[in-house]
Amino acid sequence: MLHSLLAAAFTFTASATGVGKGTTVEFLFIGSDSDRDYEAMFTLDMPIAEFSRAIEKAGLHPGQAMNPEKCRVWPVGTPVSFEPAVTKFIAVDTADGFDLGRIVYTGGLRNADGAPIAANEMPESVCSLFSLAQSLFLLEKNFSQGDVYGRFRAREELRKGDKYAFTLKWNEIDQPRHIDIHVKPGEAADLIKRLKSESQKSSIDVLVSFDAELTVAEAVQFARALDLIDSVRVKITGTREDSFFYRAFLPPVSWTDRQNRMVQPFELTVNGDVDELLYIDEDWSVEGSDPKLTPRKISYAEARTKTSTDTCFIYVSANIKLSRLYTIKLKFAGSQVHNWYVFVS
Repeated sequence: MLHSLLAAAFTFTASATGVGKGTTVEFLFIGSDSDRDYEAMFTLDMPIAEFSRAIEKAGLHPGQAMNPEKCRVWPVGTPVSFEPAVTKFIAVDTADGFDLGRIVYTGGLRNADGAPIAANEMPESVCSLFSLAQSLFLLEKNFSQGDVYGRFRAREELRKGDKYAFTLKWNEIDQPRHIDIHVKPGEAADLIKRLKSESQKSSIDVLVSFDAELTVAEAVQFARALDLIDSVRVKITGTREDSFFYRAFLPPVSWTDRQNRMVQPFELTVNGDVDELLYIDEDWSVEGSDPKLTPRKISYAEARTKTSTDTCFIYVSANIKLSRLYTIKLKFAGSQVHNWYVFVS
């Protein structure tokens, strides 16, 4: 294994997996013990944990890994390049105007010790071509696996085991800027203007929180404005424990149809000071392909014991303040729930 440290560069080697010409590729680099060598171009010669430590010592700081449980829905990190370039080995289908964009170093999800989980969990992704939370490197745009499957194919068959040298390059001035905003009543318009202005200077990732004095109607209005600017340039990502992710205020109305949705969340109706919490029992023993659904009232204490759903729908009037909903959220502390959606009734 040969590697050298330079200012804003790191050279490493990887071995060809031997996938055939035209093979659909989902990974540029994987770990040497990965079970996905049939859909990757190279296996990293250095252990993943050692590799991440080395490049971070060289000055490439981890960004923010994707994490659905924390509403981190965008890959955030310093843009990097590989030499030789990705496109030397992988053909990209751009017929419909698809833009590969840049690759960023998020660092991937980490365990309690700060080591990448990719070092010990399949598929041991070092650089994934779709948005995979564990992967150290990702395309800067958010692509589900289905969005891009079949778009990347091996240009040529490289002899299995042949080693290739790569130089990873980056520039510290390209590190994304992080902005925290806390929206209070009457401030929404000015905050949107600020974000638009900041994004003219460089790409930004933004953590948004909603003040407890906002009404649900005001939160919905601000969420709609955020949705219009949420992009690879202005990445609205993450949430605080004492707030909601902005998309919580923009759920499709179709999700309220119990019969046609894939999962059954908790359903909470807020009427003044009275809460009615429902759990939907699913009976799959009945004839047919659909379960029998039976809503029943449960307490918050019982809800905290349920493991069948991680989602709660809240039905509430537009003039209720968020402080009321935040109190409810606290009652779910210790439960499986991390997905919240607010429907204005």
